[in-house]
Amino acid sequence: MNHILKMKADWRQLPSLSIIDNVQDVVKLQLVNLRAALTAHGDFTIVSAYAKHTLPYHVWSVLTSERKDSLFQRFLNDRGLREAPKQVTSKDGAFTLPATPRVAKKPGQKTRPRATKTKK
Repeated sequence: MNHILKMKADWRQLPSLSIIDNVQDVVKLQLVNLRAALTAHGDFTIVSAYAKHTLPYHVWSVLTSERKDSLFQRFLNDRGLREAPKQVTSKDGAFTLPATPRVAKKPGQKTRPRATKTKK
């Protein structure tokens, strides 16, 4: 993004208002590219966690602008919080193991797993 802003300024130092306008233009372009990614067009692609928001272009093209805006807003508001998988599968699909918690604790351990202050 820094390179794009410098190219837009022709590698010159600009007044603050011009820089702000340039940043706004770049952000608007990013939002247009994000919106295009919802229909698998443009420079961006949607990762699998957000794939439920994608629509075929022929469906998107017949929607009203209000509906397009609401779908795009729903996409932006999605935080990507998903339920952790119960099993983990290897990339080649040969092994499937139960998922383990992120932090390992001993049975009956009540303190945090990292080093804690010693108690006297």
